[in-house]
Amino acid sequence: MTAWPDEPSLYPYGAQTVLAARRLLVVAPHPDDEVLGCGGLIAATLAAGADVLVVIASDGGKGGDVAVREQESAAAARALASGDAAPQLTFWRLPDRGLADEASLVPRLQHLIATAGADAVLLPSPFEIHPDHRAVCLAGLHALRVEHVSADVLFYEVGQPLLPDLLIDITAQVDRKRAALRCFTSQMAWQAYDEQVLGLNRYRSYTLGSTVSHAEAFQRVDRESLHGGLPAVLSRIDAQLHRRFGAHVLPLS
Repeated sequence: MTAWPDEPSLYPYGAQTVLAARRLLVVAPHPDDEVLGCGGLIAATLAAGADVLVVIASDGGKGGDVAVREQESAAAARALASGDAAPQLTFWRLPDRGLADEASLVPRLQHLIATAGADAVLLPSPFEIHPDHRAVCLAGLHALRVEHVSADVLFYEVGQPLLPDLLIDITAQVDRKRAALRCFTSQMAWQAYDEQVLGLNRYRSYTLGSTVSHAEAFQRVDRESLHGGLPAVLSRIDAQLHRRFGAHVLPLS
């Protein structure tokens, strides 16, 4: 009988505490997504002495006052800071819930990626359900394909869990992430996003043992998938799912 793949070959049973990156670029659809998805990694990167550039694509105007939301992201950046090292924030102020129709998004991302000098780029994952998140994912993949960058590319999760192949242990950073999340007062008035995302981070420690309390999950995008764009990325995800059952996957008849 054909053996099924064991669990550690399907899901990470170990974690890193930081990426091997000297300059991290995070592309966020809205003010707060940068903290919800990868606030712990941002804090860890800063603590390791590396630079973090955060670009927030939309103005967040459908979810509150634009100026307030930018102030909240700035306060959250200070909460994640390590000493004087804080994330560098850039606000593009494109229309909230309008990124899929924004013609400037791809060229702006191309220019950003070409000039940022980042050795790691983080995008929302294709599992995301918000249209702006999906638009940033697609535009980012297109820009990366055109620019042929050598940076590592990773997806992060916000609105829906992804299929991770990398976990970042944020146990040492969780208090800073919690403090950063609490800066988004206008958004917490809608619902308890801080409790929800920290609950997800707690769950992501499931395979990491008792010494890890919280983790953030990421999915790497390999070079072949980057070259093939979104269809190649989705094909790789499909292959990951099929691998769980191997030869036991039967064709439909």
